[in-house]
Amino acid sequence: MNEVTEISILAFWQSPQPAEPWSSVRNTTVEGSPCPQFNTLVNKYMGEEDCLFINVYTPKLNASPPLAVMVWVHGGDFVLGAGDRSIYGADFLVDQDIVVVTLNYRLGVLGFLSLQLEDAPGNSGLKDQVLALRWVQQNVAQFGGDPRKVTIFGQSAGAACVHFHLLSPMSRGLFRSAISESGSVLNPWAYQTPEESVELAFLLGAEFGARSKDPHDVLQVLKTAPAIELAYFVYTSYLQPRVAAIIGPTVDSKARSGEVFLPDTPINLISEGKFLKIPYITGINNEEAVMFTQLIRPISWLLRPVEKVLQLALSMYIGVKPSKAKLMAEEVKNKYFNNSRPLALQYMDVITDLLFIDGAYCTATKQEAAPHSAVYSYEFSFNGTANFGKKMADGTEYPGASHADDLGYLFKIGGWKVDLIPGTPEYLTSQRIVKLWTNFAKTGSPTPERDELLQNITWKPVTGKSFPYLNIDTNLTIRYNLNEGRPIWWEQLYKKYVPQHTPCWPFYFRVSLK
Repeated sequence: MNEVTEISILAFWQSPQPAEPWSSVRNTTVEGSPCPQFNTLVNKYMGEEDCLFINVYTPKLNASPPLAVMVWVHGGDFVLGAGDRSIYGADFLVDQDIVVVTLNYRLGVLGFLSLQLEDAPGNSGLKDQVLALRWVQQNVAQFGGDPRKVTIFGQSAGAACVHFHLLSPMSRGLFRSAISESGSVLNPWAYQTPEESVELAFLLGAEFGARSKDPHDVLQVLKTAPAIELAYFVYTSYLQPRVAAIIGPTVDSKARSGEVFLPDTPINLISEGKFLKIPYITGINNEEAVMFTQLIRPISWLLRPVEKVLQLALSMYIGVKPSKAKLMAEEVKNKYFNNSRPLALQYMDVITDLLFIDGAYCTATKQEAAPHSAVYSYEFSFNGTANFGKKMADGTEYPGASHADDLGYLFKIGGWKVDLIPGTPEYLTSQRIVKLWTNFAKTGSPTPERDELLQNITWKPVTGKSFPYLNIDTNLTIRYNLNEGRPIWWEQLYKKYVPQHTPCWPFYFRVSLK
């Protein structure tokens, strides 16, 4: 069954407050509105400011013993999406006796703008998720769920949100295990510095007439702006390097007491061991950047002078001097472009590594070293008819698994022709990933016992001595040396040409907004 509940927003850029109780009968069989966004999938503005809804799916209200709970955090680059059944139908998971909870959270400017002020500290969208997790602790037993057995999981920006919850003092005690699919706080798109957040807010304020250098004045101007205009501005400016990849979480130490979600940078918190030591699955799809097909294909002729393109990109996004950028470009070209793969796909390999795989690898290697941590790594590489992300990106001619391709095997997707026919490799792949994820939610291990469906594999955590990872393809195999060691190669390249670089901490996209 499905249940929807509301969490009201106190004010723009403030922490959410629980909804007021009601005494009359309320229809909770329909989903609430998504949060305000300019949705590029349908090319229109959608959503309402009253948008903080929770959906609960359960196989049995009075389960005995109570069932494990999985709480889904949707992706969408922190600027779009919702937790509804148009993409995230929970049928496959519920069939495994799991209570599934999906949720909405504030997006874009409304969810992540920060002026580093008490009245606009940042991370409102993440705090919406915290309140939803508190609601789960207080209420999921009424739906047959066990509040002691909560697993949070998410994909893309939702996966990064999940990882942020491992670092946040506000999230302590709200879940016991976590899964991040194609997202990490160590990806370059997942975090903005406090300085960037303020500079972005001033840019936005100027768009709505703010001329003051006082952040309080800018905040007052932005509070009067309609939500539709705030949402639209972010996406119409999205392809500008000075604005791209910075709408998202930041340090919010200026928040009111008890409302600080992220007290320090992700790399500092992880390096100092200030994260939850719990069972954690983190992984990637092997060709994540195929999602950029519609951007890369029209300009493929401009990409032919590989070395010049790489030199420009490295100089712009890493900030190294042209002479060093030229030397780095030569090494990247020799590493990625001396093979017979299509040129566009070779560029996608570079993007996949920098935007996704390096962060997942660093997350696993850094967090496994902490006592009592169990970090499992995987790579999803299955290429089938239900590869949802590849269809959206019009990249079906490319091999492997694009960003979001795993979603079609984990969820029943409505509105898209994603069919899983019994007896097909697609159906089997879905059964396997659902079984792995629900095993993990129930026991803390994805392979607690031998299972013919899972080919009797034993998926072990990463250790300092080895990096085993599960490759999810037509068959399940345990492999080592994720992505052929390319994350290590990139760190060595940085060390050689950019000695001030902090290992595992992405500094690309850290360019001035001015």
